[in-house]
Amino acid sequence: MNAQAKKPRVRYPTDAKIRALAPTLVSVARELGLDVGGIEVSPDGSIRVIESRAAPAAPTNAFDKYQDEL
Repeated sequence: MNAQAKKPRVRYPTDAKIRALAPTLVSVARELGLDVGGIEVSPDGSIRVIESRAAPAAPTNAFDKYQDEL
């Protein structure tokens, strides 16, 4: 293979790096007034804080839970 055909290797941040950064990210997001619902890590190393209003709500009853299967 020539140098032009090689694709750059994409790597996730290590679990240790994510665990070290997560508390800091959550505390900064809360200081900014966000209600943190989760954290998303992409292969390029970018980390997003997801607000709880953006996350889908959990079903409240059995009908809502199995509605898509009907």
